[in-house]
Amino acid sequence: MAAWPDQPRLIGTKIPRLDGLAKASGKAKYPSDVRPEGTLFGAVLYSPHAHAKIKAIDTTAAEKLPGVKAVVVIAKEGATLRYHGDDIAIVAAETEEQARDGVRAIKVDYEVLPHCVTETQAMAEGAPEIVKGGNVRKGRALVKGNPDAALEKADAVIEATYSVPVITHVCLEPHGLTAKFEPDDKLTAWASTQAVTVVADELAGAFNIPKTNITVLTEVMGGGFGSKFGADIWGRTAAELSKKCGGRPVKVFLDRAQEHLAAGNRPSATGHVKLAATKDGKLVSMIAETFGTGGSRGGSNFPLPYVYDLPNSSRSHAEVFVNGGGARAMRAPGHPQGCAIMEAAMDDLADKLGIDPLEFRLKNLPDDFKTPIYNGEVKLGAELIGWREKRKPRGQNGKGVIKRGLGMALHTWGGGGANDKQVTCIINPDGSVEVKSATQDIGTGARTVLAIIAAEILGLQVTDIKSNIGNSTFPPGQASGGSTTTPSMSPPCYMAVTAARDALFKKIAPGLNVSEDDLSLKGGQLWVKGEPTVSWKDACRKLGMMPISETGKFEQGLSSVGVGGCQFAEVSVDTETGVVKVHKIVAVQDSGLIIDKLTWESQVYGGVIGGLNYGLFEERVMDPGTGVMLNPDMELYKLAGASDIPEIIVRAYEPEDQKKRGVIGIGEPPTIATAAAIGNAVTNAIGVRVPDWPMSPRNVLNALASKEGKA
Repeated sequence: MAAWPDQPRLIGTKIPRLDGLAKASGKAKYPSDVRPEGTLFGAVLYSPHAHAKIKAIDTTAAEKLPGVKAVVVIAKEGATLRYHGDDIAIVAAETEEQARDGVRAIKVDYEVLPHCVTETQAMAEGAPEIVKGGNVRKGRALVKGNPDAALEKADAVIEATYSVPVITHVCLEPHGLTAKFEPDDKLTAWASTQAVTVVADELAGAFNIPKTNITVLTEVMGGGFGSKFGADIWGRTAAELSKKCGGRPVKVFLDRAQEHLAAGNRPSATGHVKLAATKDGKLVSMIAETFGTGGSRGGSNFPLPYVYDLPNSSRSHAEVFVNGGGARAMRAPGHPQGCAIMEAAMDDLADKLGIDPLEFRLKNLPDDFKTPIYNGEVKLGAELIGWREKRKPRGQNGKGVIKRGLGMALHTWGGGGANDKQVTCIINPDGSVEVKSATQDIGTGARTVLAIIAAEILGLQVTDIKSNIGNSTFPPGQASGGSTTTPSMSPPCYMAVTAARDALFKKIAPGLNVSEDDLSLKGGQLWVKGEPTVSWKDACRKLGMMPISETGKFEQGLSSVGVGGCQFAEVSVDTETGVVKVHKIVAVQDSGLIIDKLTWESQVYGGVIGGLNYGLFEERVMDPGTGVMLNPDMELYKLAGASDIPEIIVRAYEPEDQKKRGVIGIGEPPTIATAAAIGNAVTNAIGVRVPDWPMSPRNVLNALASKEGKA
C-alpha cells in the first residue's frame, strides 16, 4: 500500500488558497458571471399555486414581444403543478427585462386544487389526498433486541417530542447554467455545479449526443451544499433554447425566490421519543416514532438512534408528502436532524438521572474505533469551553432575567473516497507543472489541495503548480459531495505526481551518469546523491521537446473513512424577550491526515456557522391558507449577520494514529452538532426544554410558558 511522506514539508501546514485572491478581489468569474458573445437571457415562469392543473397555456403573446427569441413550455396542458414555484415555462430574450416581460405575457388557465403545505395539514383526518396512495407513508419499524421489556425494567425514562423545520439551501450563487450549442451537436455549458461530469452525462442523455461532444466548465462556484449535482430542468431547457435559437448562448439562472421555492431543501424531522437508562447511567432502550417531509417527492428519513450504543431500540418513520419544493441533499443529509433529536433526549434523560450530561454521553459510546476519538475530543472541548467551571445543573443559572447555559453534542460521519477517479500530472520541458482532473472546487479548497500534494512530491512551491479542474473533459474526477472529494482525489494525485517524478528521473539519470535512485527533489532543485546539483527548471530542460504525462489512479492506504466530532455551546437567554445570544462555540473534529490546515479550519468555521443558522434562525414558513411560502427572500428568511457570530474555537483532533489513517473528508461533519449543542445550552440556561428548533424568541417563550401551563 502507498503511504504519505513521514515528514512532510507542506502537507498539514496552513497554505492560502490558490484562487483566494481572485475570489476576494472580484476577479474570479463565476458561472453566473459568464456571458459569451451573443448571450440570450432566460426567465422562468413558475406556479403561483401550491397545487393546480394546467387547463390551457398560450405563449403566443409572449413570443411576439420585442426581444423574445424562443419559449419552451415545461408543464404542458393537463400537467399537474405540485408546489408554489413548480416550473411551467422558460422564455429566452435579448435582455433579462424582456425575458421577464415574456414570462408575464404567457397566459395560463389554472384549475386550482386542494393543497397541504405543512405536516399538520397533510396528516389531519380528512385531508385532501395530494399524492396517490395517501399523504403519509409509514415505514416498517426497525427493531433491535426487546425495547419494550427493557423500558419496563429501566430506572429512568423520559418521553418527549422534538422537531426541526424544513430549511432551504440559500446558495448565494443561484442554480443554473449558460448553454451554447455549436455545429455538429457540440455543447458547452458554464454551470454552477458540484459535479461537472454528472451535468455532462445528464445533457448527453437529454439530447442523445455523445458525452465527448459536451464540455461542462465550472472554474469556481458560489455554494452548493448538496443541491447542485445535475443540470436540472433549467439547465436542460437552456440548452434546448440555445438549439432553437441557432446556437446562441442562453443563460438561465434562478431568481432568489425560486432558489427558496424550487432549488432544494433540508427536510423537517419530528420525533416522539422514549429513552430509558439504568440509575448508573447506561442506556437500555429507545422507542421512537418519527416523521418528516421532503416536499412532494419524499426523502425525509434520518439516522436514529444516533451515535450512542442502544442495546434495545425500535424506530418507525413516516414520510409525509406536502405541496412543497423537493428535498435535496444538504450538508450531512439527515445527520443534523438525527443529532438534534437524539442529543435533546440524551440531555433530558441525564437531567432526570441527575448525571452530568457529559459523563452520561461518555458512558454510552459505541464499542468501536471512534470511542477513543470521542473521549479525547470531549476532554479537549470541555477544557476549551470551561465545562467543569461554568456549567450548572438545568434551571440553576441565577435569578435574573438573563440566564446563561452550556450545552454539548456529538456527531459522526463517513467521508470516504471513491476508487475510480484519476488525476493526470504533466511536467513540461520549461519546468511548468500541471495537475488536472474533472473534479471541481465548491469552496472546500480542492484546487489548492491537489497543488499542495504535487508541490510536496516535486520539492516546489504550491504556486509553482497549475491545478486545472472544473472541466468535464479531463480525467474522471469526483463529484463534490459526501465529504468525499479530498479522499477521492488526493490518492490519484499522489500517484500521478509520483509517477511523473519517477519518469523524469528515469529520463534524465543517464545524462547525469547516475541511477534513478540517486536523484531527489528539494527546495526547487534536483539533488544528486544528496547534493543540490541543478535547478528544477534546468533539470526539466533535459527532457528536450517532450513533456512527461502520467495518470494516477486510486491507491489503498492514502485515504480512509469514518470520523467523529463534538461541539460545545455557551449561550445567554433573555427570558422576557426569548432572544438567544450565542457567545462561544467549541468544535473539535478528527479527519485523519489534514492536507491544508488553513482550508480545514475554514471548512469547520463554515460548518459551525451553517449549524448556527439551523439552530437559531432558519425556517421555511408556509401559509396553510394560500399554500405559498411566506419568506422566499433574503429579508424574511433569517440568516446570521456579523453581530450574531460568536467566538468560534476549532481544534483538530489528530494524534499520530489518526494521521496514519490517511485523508478523510471534512465538508459535512462540522455542521451536524451545532444546532443540537445550542438547543441543549438554551435548555440548560432556562431550565425547561425548548423542543422545537430554531431557538427563536417564539419557541423559547412558548417553552417558558409551557412550564407554567400557558403556552
